[in-house]
Amino acid sequence: MVLVRPEHKEAVMRFGEIVAPTIKELFVEKIEGMILSGRLAAGERIPPERDLAEEMKISKTVVHAGMQDLQRMGFIKVLPRQGTFVSNYAETGTLETLNAILRYNGGQFDKANTESLFEFRLALEGAAFKKFAKEHTDEDIAALEEKIDDIRRACEQADDNDYVDIANRIFDFHHALCVRSRNMILPLVLNAFRDAGIIFWENSVRIYGKEQSIKHLEIFISYLKKRDAEGATNYLQNGFDHYLSTM
Repeated sequence: MVLVRPEHKEAVMRFGEIVAPTIKELFVEKIEGMILSGRLAAGERIPPERDLAEEMKISKTVVHAGMQDLQRMGFIKVLPRQGTFVSNYAETGTLETLNAILRYNGGQFDKANTESLFEFRLALEGAAFKKFAKEHTDEDIAALEEKIDDIRRACEQADDNDYVDIANRIFDFHHALCVRSRNMILPLVLNAFRDAGIIFWENSVRIYGKEQSIKHLEIFISYLKKRDAEGATNYLQNGFDHYLSTM
């Protein structure tokens, strides 16, 4: 039996189990990578499952289950009596497709995909700004200001290169704003893109620094206090434009 000294107990308990990916997950990642890299182009026919299993030295059951996952994510389409083909995932993809793209790029979007994501966020958060600016109460403003104070305290306690926690807190600020816009759908949709949003905010904090990132949130509040939704939206647009200029 290994005895753990009390002063080391917390450090030992911090580490979780390492879980290896399954054969099916490796198969799906392999085909995803071939599609996202362009090695398999939209419209290209994929070999039958039996041939794939033989060539890749895995079972037909694994291949079949993996192909079902790829079809659900919008990467492939199965046409009866014709075969299996690579889909145009921009047309057929889902949120799972977006997460697959993030995994493939190591958590990074290229400039075109980043711009597309920003256009979506501008439409979504712009709608939240309009609702919030029109209907907010003093309590709503106070709650968001407390979020900013919480971010400031976290920045003071964080290591110089610790951006992930700050990014999560900034995302929570924007999500809280959507919640307090009193539109029931906006916060749900924004939360669906949390993973992509966290990556953006993490990179943003790296670019602007922690103090300036807090300042950005204070400026949003200053516009919304005045019920100036257009000003808040334009400020968000300017921030996106500057971010894109750094890519």
